[in-house]
Amino acid sequence: MPNARKKSIGKNLSWEKRDLIYPAVLIGRLGVNSAYKKRHVGSELLDYIKQWFVDPDNKTGCRYLVVDAYNRSVPLAFYETNGFKYMFSSEQQECVYRNIDSAEKLYTRMMYFDLMLLSSEKEGTAR
Repeated sequence: MPNARKKSIGKNLSWEKRDLIYPAVLIGRLGVNSAYKKRHVGSELLDYIKQWFVDPDNKTGCRYLVVDAYNRSVPLAFYETNGFKYMFSSEQQECVYRNIDSAEKLYTRMMYFDLMLLSSEKEGTAR
């Protein structure tokens, strides 16, 4: 993860925890049969996955969900709508970090979802 992204994510963490490495789960690319498009099946699946990883019985210690999304407007918008953010602020930065020839358009973009957002929402509703 680039340093600037680490800093923006870590701004809500105590100083002792900012430099720690947190585990992530890579989600495979999702696809929905065309007969079920626009019925929020993909969003419901992502919500289920998110809730599964913040459930108190889940002992994975996962902090992030990561996806390597196709670099096209529909898949990127889908993940953004579901709370995912770009791991790199630009395609050029991602090319440099991943050692990819920047003359080519990226086939995929790395995106992440911080599960701490859900944990803090749960704590807020529990109070």
